[in-house]
Amino acid sequence: MTINKEILQLFSPFDSLSSDFLESAIERISVREFKKGDVLFQRGKKLSETFYLLKGGVDLLAADLSRISVNHTSPQARHPLCNTQPARVTAFAKTDVTALVIERDFLDLVMVWSESSLLDGAGIDPTDEFDTDPIIEEQLSTDWMSVLLAAPLFSRIPPGNIQALFQRFIPRNVSKGEKVVVVGTKGDYFYVIKSGTAQVLDSAGYCKANLGTGDYFGEEALIGDTARNATVEMSSDGELMCLGKESFAELLHRPLVNYVSVTEFFKLQQSGRSIRLIDVRLPIEFKQQQLSGSVNIPLSYLRPKLAEMSKDVLYVVSDYGGRRSEVAVQLMVQAGLDVLLLRSSDVQEVEL
Repeated sequence: MTINKEILQLFSPFDSLSSDFLESAIERISVREFKKGDVLFQRGKKLSETFYLLKGGVDLLAADLSRISVNHTSPQARHPLCNTQPARVTAFAKTDVTALVIERDFLDLVMVWSESSLLDGAGIDPTDEFDTDPIIEEQLSTDWMSVLLAAPLFSRIPPGNIQALFQRFIPRNVSKGEKVVVVGTKGDYFYVIKSGTAQVLDSAGYCKANLGTGDYFGEEALIGDTARNATVEMSSDGELMCLGKESFAELLHRPLVNYVSVTEFFKLQQSGRSIRLIDVRLPIEFKQQQLSGSVNIPLSYLRPKLAEMSKDVLYVVSDYGGRRSEVAVQLMVQAGLDVLLLRSSDVQEVEL
């Protein structure tokens, strides 16, 4: 059976993806046949694949022996048969079944790439203007480290990492009009502008933000391990400081992502501190599976919300969003917010 975009868009979250992302998903999706009585997947197992019911019916058996029957014509069939890790149900084929199967990790990549493409490239007002007077440019270029270290993102970095960071930066001269990164290409470097100016362009070529000395870009593709979500083009000659992917992960990404276990999270709730639990998946995903008390702020809507978030609140991001959750944590750290990433896989208090 051949799967096309029209068929794929019958299922969530594919119905929210653009044509390009659908094409990527089609290349990796497979059609799998099961006979009546076959087991599609087992409860308690960590699933490497996501299953969608295309034809037939299945029974989902939980640990308490409760049973949910799903037919391919029922509304529930629009969603994955199991969204939890590990699986909380065993799926039995009640009839002969045809299922769409896609790697969970690849679907996670497609989702973070799709939603990141809706994010502003740098969180800077596109109307900002930078003085291009040569004397001012020279003064600014000597102080790029101070500008960089003043950013909230770098205030959380251990001092030893800061020293190693500047030792590993590689200088690169760039010319006006040069495209440093191009939308859709793989991300290999994190960049800081030492001197000069640049503009962030969306896929249609519209300017989304202007960047100047001390501003940085390229981190989202490295965090999500996805393609670039925007093009950055130099609007003047200048110099960049470049940090490779492995060094970025070691010195900048891992130190900023602070995890909290479910037990630790419950203790924090009882401490009296103001806490807000956030889920950055799409609304349709959130509706299907959510942690009690969580608020849904899709990743693509997060950046405009950052200015409204209080620095007196501890934000806890559910890891149900996979790489999207990691990107969200990084964005919130950049905004100077106190944020933790909750390991949600063993949470029992879930509303389905």
